[in-house]
Amino acid sequence: MKELLYFSASDLMIQVNYKPEDNSIYYSSHRKLTFGERVVVEQYLLTNVAVKTEYYKKHPAVLNYLGINGKLVKDLNQFHLKNTIKSLKEKEATVDAAVKELIDQAMANYYFEQIGAKLLEIRKQSAKGAGSKVCQRLKQELHELIDAYNLHSAQKVSVRDVVPGDLAALIE
Repeated sequence: MKELLYFSASDLMIQVNYKPEDNSIYYSSHRKLTFGERVVVEQYLLTNVAVKTEYYKKHPAVLNYLGINGKLVKDLNQFHLKNTIKSLKEKEATVDAAVKELIDQAMANYYFEQIGAKLLEIRKQSAKGAGSKVCQRLKQELHELIDAYNLHSAQKVSVRDVVPGDLAALIE
């Protein structure tokens, strides 16, 4: 068994090897360990790694610190790079979602105002006694505006929701 372990509290990368033939756990680190770090690492190895092996079932059992392994610096740097990329992707996704929400809100506001303006135009044309062609065109434009509003709004509306009662007969 050969594993890489990362201890985030100390920004520490270690490599652990279990050799069943001599029932031993060997580990090395990317840098020199302090006494406190060594205690934490060994406690972790004995409680989490050793129990997955024959370490406690056979005797003698050996736990050895081999010292600094310069190759682990590369593994630590790759680990940091992967986490940095992951973090950047998460931030990018958050920014993209916020931009989309902002655009949708702006577009919904725009179409809401256009719907209001179209209703005023319909009321004006109705008061003038406009012909059925004009009313049909205005009705079609209103439906298109409502559809566009619904594309960008969380709250969907229908023609009945936006048309006042006195204009309902003209629109529906």
